[in-house]
Amino acid sequence: MMKILLVGSTGMLGTACSRILGEDHAIVAPPSKELDMTRWDVVIETLDRVGPDIVINCAGYTDMEGCERDETLVRKINIEGPRNLAQGCARFECRLLHLSSDCVFDGRKETPQPYFEDDPPNPLSAYGKSKLDSEIAVKENVPAYIIVRSGWVYDLTSRGFLRNVIRQALESPGSVIQVPALEMGAPTWSYRLALQIRELVRSDSHGTYHATAEGCCTRLEYAQAVLDTLGLKAVLEERPPGNFTPPIELPVNRILENRRLKKQGIHVMADWKEDLEIFLNAYGEALMQDIRAEGRGGIAA
Repeated sequence: MMKILLVGSTGMLGTACSRILGEDHAIVAPPSKELDMTRWDVVIETLDRVGPDIVINCAGYTDMEGCERDETLVRKINIEGPRNLAQGCARFECRLLHLSSDCVFDGRKETPQPYFEDDPPNPLSAYGKSKLDSEIAVKENVPAYIIVRSGWVYDLTSRGFLRNVIRQALESPGSVIQVPALEMGAPTWSYRLALQIRELVRSDSHGTYHATAEGCCTRLEYAQAVLDTLGLKAVLEERPPGNFTPPIELPVNRILENRRLKKQGIHVMADWKEDLEIFLNAYGEALMQDIRAEGRGGIAA
């Protein structure tokens, strides 16, 4: 049994990691008000007190519009915080697993060609740039690191694309729902990603890994699968990404290949559509009830 310090434990992936890894390991998951990773003194005091075998960093600033507006804030949370964790882990000789993003790539590969771990990154957005800088900060400051890139992650508490498709279909049955054209990726269930992180923690893994669901789809195919599984009715219409607000440049091709996981024999990711159906069959009714209780809102890209 290992002792794991989990940073960002109340978020979507952090919650899943706490549940999955807590079955086999001792989890220490202080709230952000107690472990402010942007403060070096707090990081060092926490590491000294907890004495973890590994730190898992699920924390981060993911508001893409906010990243464009406030460079100081995104740098503090997405770069300085991971750097502090990395330097602290190096001092106390423990491992660091850091979550990154598919947005470190420019997405200009022709679809459906995937991105591999050793493809050169070239982020387009402020968010993507901050995640790439966080990877660099980790690599430069702690020898025992694992970087996990993923994307299109969803769960019962997610506030992104999946939830907003359901919301609009519930509010106006049979109406037109506009979804971004061109984008391709792999919807990834946080539960499955947490299972993959558990395998990485168990192993002697080191370096950068891709971990998304198997297969790929367009946003329209993703939305249609959600509607079909839940029995909801709507007309889906693709619109150019530039027609959405804010006009943030995002990668069109967000397909990642989990090559290193497969090569090492520790790959547990499943087909995106199969996992989506399992998730919606188990939690779809609760998700729809929650959305109905929230009131009205628009769809986010």
